[in-house]
Amino acid sequence: MQNLTPAQVLASRIHAGWNLGNTLDAIKRDAKPGDIVPPGEAETAWRNPRATKDLILAVRDAGFDAVRLPVTWAQHIHADGKTDPAWMDRVAEITGWILDAGMICLLNVHHDAGAHGWLQATQACHTACCDRFEYLWRQIADFFADTGSSLVFEAFNEMLDGKEHWTQSPDDGAYEVHNRWHQLFVDTIRGAGGENPSRILSLQTYSAGHSPRTLGAFQMPEDTCAGSIILQVHNYDPQGFCWLRAEGHVMRDTWGTDEDKRNIDLLMSDLSSFAAKHSSPLIIGEFGTQDKQNTAARSCHASYFTRKARERGISCFWWDCGSFALFDRCSGKIIHREIVEALCGK
Repeated sequence: MQNLTPAQVLASRIHAGWNLGNTLDAIKRDAKPGDIVPPGEAETAWRNPRATKDLILAVRDAGFDAVRLPVTWAQHIHADGKTDPAWMDRVAEITGWILDAGMICLLNVHHDAGAHGWLQATQACHTACCDRFEYLWRQIADFFADTGSSLVFEAFNEMLDGKEHWTQSPDDGAYEVHNRWHQLFVDTIRGAGGENPSRILSLQTYSAGHSPRTLGAFQMPEDTCAGSIILQVHNYDPQGFCWLRAEGHVMRDTWGTDEDKRNIDLLMSDLSSFAAKHSSPLIIGEFGTQDKQNTAARSCHASYFTRKARERGISCFWWDCGSFALFDRCSGKIIHREIVEALCGK
């Protein structure tokens, strides 16, 4: 452990991660531009109940030791750029539950990027929105300045180019701007007080993808705190198995062929090489399968996926909401125990 970087030490503590999906990242679709949406209305906008401390404890007791907390901020930012205090307090409350439970928390800027987000990998967006982005993260960093090292900041989620290309962009300029967004994020956090000059940060590849082009275009930002960045990608392959609907893909509810396993082996090899190239740990911040009444196949996939990831030193975070859900959000009871055991088994 003495030879590990701070980011590697923290990443080594994550055996199984879980996303509180479609909750603080939800968007109220009928809100008017400029409206400040109250926390209760925002959090339940996508038909999930408000998160509870008991839910977080249930996740911990099931064997998860890290929670990724997706947060969308756009409907909680006033015209002057200030974040609604009630929203910040609600984010802090859930963050506190996670940390008090002894888990690691990854806090991010979520649907502000990605499809239809106000953050894009374009020069025009960077010029127009860099001050807003910087101010948002400065407020978050200042609010959590004294929160300890188990709180990780994640710059943004699945940022896309101006034409919303997934996996990879045909535009070299998109990658260049994407890298500059990361540099702005790192500089902003390091310039804040408290724990922030040494806080662990997580950075995604373009669209959180992992094609050779996308991995090759990623550039590590300059950082005054060496060894404090965790890389991140997402994976929902094979899409015909993982999703209920996936345009252009053959849909199926089975998994486990030699080819299925070989594809995961190749993925983990590529990601391990990418992490080694940048001397940083890597996490798969989102993965999962939707329920098609095929629990045995889903459990097999989850077990093989996480086992092969761990063999490469990669930690995985299950995306939980709707038909991905492993927990009943009201009672905290486990819905799919076989999958939970596959994810959290030692």
